[in-house]
Amino acid sequence: MQFLVLTKAGTTNLPPQVMLQLVRQTFEMVLEKREPRIKQAFSFAGERAGAFIIEAGSAEELSDIVSNLPFSGVVDVSIHALTTTEQALKTIKNAEQRVAQMAPAMGR
Repeated sequence: MQFLVLTKAGTTNLPPQVMLQLVRQTFEMVLEKREPRIKQAFSFAGERAGAFIIEAGSAEELSDIVSNLPFSGVVDVSIHALTTTEQALKTIKNAEQRVAQMAPAMGR
């Protein structure tokens, strides 16, 4: 299963040098592909934020991956499970069928 993990600089009492070091270590880890379950990583232009695409088999596994990132204690994280466009289309078609079945009943 794939997850979109959004990160944003949080508030911390750490000195700026320490914060920068944690961020650098995280970026180096990603670039060196030390964590193969991180499939993609992005930084947001002009922001102290970014995103990862992480592949994990469970929420527990995902939590382990995220908590092992050097900057995990100094960033705010939000996580979204991803699905394919094909699955989204299937869901929409099913919803359309349910709405179409309800239409005759609503006309009474």
